[in-house]
Amino acid sequence: MKIHELKLDDEYFGDVKYGIKRFEIRKNDRDFQAGDLLALSRYKDGEYIRKVMFNGQQITDIHDAETILMSVDYITDYEQKDGYVVMGISPFGIDDEVEE
Repeated sequence: MKIHELKLDDEYFGDVKYGIKRFEIRKNDRDFQAGDLLALSRYKDGEYIRKVMFNGQQITDIHDAETILMSVDYITDYEQKDGYVVMGISPFGIDDEVEE
């Protein structure tokens, strides 16, 4: 099992975080495998960002990226461009165990 640190565009970050988007399509330049973890960091306009709420207003801090950890449950290259894969993903929770 590997942990892959990846950027995830702000446009899709919330959908992945809240379970609406349960897949990632990526170039397979990292030899992704089922059982791997994806550390997906919020990214927008060339900057990592962290969204913070203060007194009901959103403040964007570019110094520290908001990151979510997802497990790769399934992987296929069916009907993809050469070298690309589709990964079925789900949240990796604190109750999940990491094999050493």
